Amino acid sequence: MIENTRVPIKVLALSFKQHDHYAPLYEEEGLEIIETDDAEPERLDEWDVDVVLTLSNDFWRSGRLVRAARQRRIPTLYMLDGVLEWRHQWQNPKFGAGGKVPFGQIITADKVACLGWRSARTLESWGAIGKCEVVGIPRFDHYIKEPVQRKFHGGPKRLLVMTANTPGFTSSQVATVKRALRDVKDALSNAPGWEPIWRVRGSIDKELDLADRYPHLQGLSLREVFAEADAVLTTPSTVVLESMLAGLPTAILDYSNSPPYLTAAWMVTAPVHIPSVLEELPEPTAPRLLYQHEVLHDNLACFTPATARLGHLIRNMAAEGRRARQAGRTPKYPARIVPPEHGGLLLPPEDLDYAKLYPRHPIFAKNSLWELQLELTQARREIEYLRNRLRARGPGYWFARGMKYLYQKIRRR
Repeated sequence: MIENTRVPIKVLALSFKQHDHYAPLYEEEGLEIIETDDAEPERLDEWDVDVVLTLSNDFWRSGRLVRAARQRRIPTLYMLDGVLEWRHQWQNPKFGAGGKVPFGQIITADKVACLGWRSARTLESWGAIGKCEVVGIPRFDHYIKEPVQRKFHGGPKRLLVMTANTPGFTSSQVATVKRALRDVKDALSNAPGWEPIWRVRGSIDKELDLADRYPHLQGLSLREVFAEADAVLTTPSTVVLESMLAGLPTAILDYSNSPPYLTAAWMVTAPVHIPSVLEELPEPTAPRLLYQHEVLHDNLACFTPATARLGHLIRNMAAEGRRARQAGRTPKYPARIVPPEHGGLLLPPEDLDYAKLYPRHPIFAKNSLWELQLELTQARREIEYLRNRLRARGPGYWFARGMKYLYQKIRRR
């Protein structure tokens, strides 16, 4: 599909005070962002909109606007703003579990911008075939363009302990989160190598008396707090990917024992897991970090900035919308508009080193190229020698071997 380069492409971004999700798009060439909380369908005609962009698939106001746009043959794009989480999906009384609209399912928008391949596969398994585009999270692009510079500090390691913005969706779920945080607090009090940085939501910090020694970090951006931390322990949320992207060893705290849409290299699902995780996080092993790399890039398209992919998607959808309106037909979109990063390959980390993955392996421990070349040459000569010996063994040799075998078998009887 060829992009239509007519300037500008008017994008109606339904905001509801979520500007940070759209802010990167203001820098995309050829796009005019009309950010609004006004979801009245009449605005589509008033502003001569090319694309409707929304962060909600479930709210009735955004749903009404999407339906109105599709009736006018205006492309509609639903942008996921966070990870999928089991309790939110299947046990939240505000959505399908409470007899209301199922979250993220029965997607009426023409396309959905997914965080990564993992969320795209899940949505496709729910029926969103031909709608999913792997884009990433534009508001995380600054981590890619300017990686977090970790600040050196002496003394104990600093563990950033966090919860999702909504720790639980029922009273029992919140109680489970509190129990988990209480266990973490108790474990840290007996772990002199660690000091916590608490960043929990709601009133949980006061209820559990979660005070730390870093009041100067209160009110700072999460990026700034990441720079001060050595590792992260958090309940399931999008911050898992954000902290991995910031380069921190990241563990998930989840006592709910729910099926994980998002996993991590370290999982704390019961009190017994806390000591071993606290022991491993200061010096994470190479296999754990390699798995964290895999999890991050499977769940988040982040080898390159996401905003360019989102802009490419919007421009192509707008071009098809114009063609469809001009021809008086329904817009038709290919199953994938956005080219996958690196052709869909999950590239290994740049510092992949098998000597670190297998520190006791005698071969990988060798780092002298000359020694390896010599050993390889000798091994090839030995293989050639053994092959020649095998080829030199004629029928008589194998007859004698067979007779010897039969003789030994008869003697054993």
